[in-house]
Amino acid sequence: MTNRFLGLVVVTFYSSFFLTPPTYAIYGGSASISAPNVVTVTKEHADGNRYGGCSGSLLSVRVVVTAAHCVTDSETGLVAKNIWVSPPGARWKDHEENGKKWNILEDAKSVAESRAIYEQYRAISVQLTSTYYSSSSIVEDNDVAFLVIENPLPLTTPITLASDQETEDFIERETTARIYGYGQTQFQGASSKVPMTTTMLFAFKSTNIANSAYLVSENSTACPGDSGGPVIVSTPTRLYLVGVISGGGTPTSGPACNVRVSGNFYTLITLVTKYANLAFQAATIAASSSQETQLKSTTDAKAAKDAQSKAETEAKAAKDAQSKAETEAKAAKDAQSKAETEAKAAKDAQSKAESEANAAKDAQSKAESEAKAATEKSLALSAELESVKKVLSDLSSQVASLTASLKAVQTNNSTLTKKLTTICRAKPKPKGC
Repeated sequence: MTNRFLGLVVVTFYSSFFLTPPTYAIYGGSASISAPNVVTVTKEHADGNRYGGCSGSLLSVRVVVTAAHCVTDSETGLVAKNIWVSPPGARWKDHEENGKKWNILEDAKSVAESRAIYEQYRAISVQLTSTYYSSSSIVEDNDVAFLVIENPLPLTTPITLASDQETEDFIERETTARIYGYGQTQFQGASSKVPMTTTMLFAFKSTNIANSAYLVSENSTACPGDSGGPVIVSTPTRLYLVGVISGGGTPTSGPACNVRVSGNFYTLITLVTKYANLAFQAATIAASSSQETQLKSTTDAKAAKDAQSKAETEAKAAKDAQSKAETEAKAAKDAQSKAETEAKAAKDAQSKAESEANAAKDAQSKAESEAKAATEKSLALSAELESVKKVLSDLSSQVASLTASLKAVQTNNSTLTKKLTTICRAKPKPKGC
């Protein structure tokens, strides 16, 4: 690495916590009102922790350009396990949760909600040059990466990659460029929760870092966290993306963005004009992914339509079945009501029959009792009749006997009368005639 200027150090700031991207800002800059293209970049390292501290630029709805060192693991040098970007111009806020302090998106209410927002924009492809190396702590050649994100972000302001000639002209004329980023406001100093911006002038090309140049300013520069942020030259009709922020210009171990070199501040940028092939590859992948997404959406839409049609058919069948079931239920209810009425009538008839049966039984019992009493009375009367008959027979015998006696007495009396008459006819009559 002897051909490298060790003072051109990486600007990336890594948080020591498992947090969302740190929201710091450019030294000597001001808050950007719109920041239509600048995004934050968060990566997940091999240890599972998430580190923020980089910026990026939205080129199209699904392509983001940033510094290559912003997407590689600082320990392994490999492309990070996961990389996410925030919506353009995102604003962050302090948040305390479970006893820890976090930075979360302004519109979120929790860490999980904040992550749910930016995790929609995960990089599904990372385009780097085959000659980029990330094994040192200084800026390497070709420090640029193009990301294809999973879902589209709103692109309100179109941006154009500057051509070779346009880039050469900007540098030669020392054109004013505007830089954006989520870097520190001063080295190891205060922080901002909004993207910051400032203007610097093109100074000269780097003789040590391929496809790189320096910006110069008397009062402002990029700081840790601005790496990957866009370097834009504007005309009345167009915005040109000329490069991305990649480093500083001091001989210290870190980009001391509050230290001047020969009275000025310097910012190292990677010129993007030589990487149009990577941008094209990223755009192609994004287009292919979009086509696949569109095809999948069309297929899903057709499947959804078929499912909807099937659901509607099934719903109609279910409705008809429900209507039939309701009709049958009503008929069953009516039948049940009729059955209950008939059952009640049968129960009432049974109750009446049971009452009549009980009455008949009671009447039979009474009749049997009365018959028994009558029988017993008849037997008693028969016995009395026999007794009477016997008495009558005895009386008859006695009457006959008395009659015979009376007849005998009468006969005797008649005889005596005749005798008396005969006696009394005598003269003189006997005493007593």
